[in-house]
Amino acid sequence: MRRKAVWLSSLPLGILSIGVVVITSISQTNIAQGCVNFWINPQTGEQECLDRQTSPSSPSTTNSPSTRETRPASSPGNRTQNRDQVIVNDRSSAGMNERQILDASPHINPLSPPNTDAVRPAQQLQNTPGVKPAAESDNAESSNTEPRAFGSFSVPYTAARVEHLPTGNIASNNGGYLSATYPYRAIGRLTFQDDSGSFTCSASLIRRSVIVTAAHCIQDFGSGNDTFRRWTFTPAFHDGSAPYGSWSWRVMVRPSSWTNGTDTGSGAARNNDLAVMALGRNSSNQFIGDLTGWLNYGWNNYSFVSHPRTGNLAVAALSALGYPGLLDQGRIMQRSDGPSYLTTVSGASQIYQGSTFTGGASGGPWIANFKYKDPVFSNGAGPGDSAANNVIVGVTSWGAANPNTPKDNYSSQFGQNSEYPNASYGTYGAGNIGSLLNTLCSFVTGGSTLADQGYCD
Repeated sequence: MRRKAVWLSSLPLGILSIGVVVITSISQTNIAQGCVNFWINPQTGEQECLDRQTSPSSPSTTNSPSTRETRPASSPGNRTQNRDQVIVNDRSSAGMNERQILDASPHINPLSPPNTDAVRPAQQLQNTPGVKPAAESDNAESSNTEPRAFGSFSVPYTAARVEHLPTGNIASNNGGYLSATYPYRAIGRLTFQDDSGSFTCSASLIRRSVIVTAAHCIQDFGSGNDTFRRWTFTPAFHDGSAPYGSWSWRVMVRPSSWTNGTDTGSGAARNNDLAVMALGRNSSNQFIGDLTGWLNYGWNNYSFVSHPRTGNLAVAALSALGYPGLLDQGRIMQRSDGPSYLTTVSGASQIYQGSTFTGGASGGPWIANFKYKDPVFSNGAGPGDSAANNVIVGVTSWGAANPNTPKDNYSSQFGQNSEYPNASYGTYGAGNIGSLLNTLCSFVTGGSTLADQGYCD
């Protein structure tokens, strides 16, 4: 039976500061006609209902998602565009209460990790890297620097002023103070439900009111319209406190190749384990990003470099953040820094790094140049061929089933691949991340697109 999307109309007051209201501009005509799933036709730019259509590719009932191996149906020279699918929150039932949010368990990717004994790093970048800077705001440090985080020495790095943006939302002697400052506060826990209970992933803001997370935090691979429900994002969550409230979803987009079980790869290693979600405004009609700020995002392995000094391996210095369940019970944000490499696993384009992260970290951002602000340079000094700050290039997808020995972490690469071959989707960039955002922000509700309403600034 298809699970219906719901609207979080209210939550009991208490530890969490709830800032969510019902958004009335969702098209009631479409919902009344039984249409909750849409896609944006790239040829016409029009919204088309999927609920009354037969899926062009239904998942097999004989293969387990954890063992199914898939390849693109067309060659790289003759690729077929993925049909991004939009789901609208139809507000059909009450949202999760405070206790359900606090007691949620870490969500573990149900797909089996593939064998990684033969994993080796790639040596070259395949497509042109790019970045979409955040709109300038009081909460975010803008940057106009070039798209590389390295100098002519060609060894990647992250360098930052030791400073944070102060906040009055939490006491300075509180353990959660750092996570409540920018840029940490643009990252949070994503709580949701399925028929067996409440679970948590991680997510981060990449536009004024848009988060990115893992597709497996939206639904199981190949499960069609059978999604999870009641997604609630709590930025800067720290051991039960929510200094910026909790925010419910309004519209989301995930790859059709994920929903129908045809995404390139095998087991947990897939080309497109990512999804984007627009969040509703709060009771003061504010967007979440007006309170927290938001991060940048990039594509085609922005900030990676290959050079003989690093063994001719494509490498970047990335910071991964999230709420892994085996670290502080998933109640405190964690950060993992280190060299990250490109590779291909069962045909799927992946990034990997060493990490202690476990289930619950899924959907958390992998960030190049994670920092609050650059220093003021003088006497000819500068940041090198450096980068825009806080550029998300992937989200945590999977790791080895054994949390104690391998200490590995993998992400789908943001960028062009067999399902998303184009170098540009509207104004949102290349590949999977550009297409998903273009579909989301082009969605029309209440007579105008989400972009026109300010969600995608």
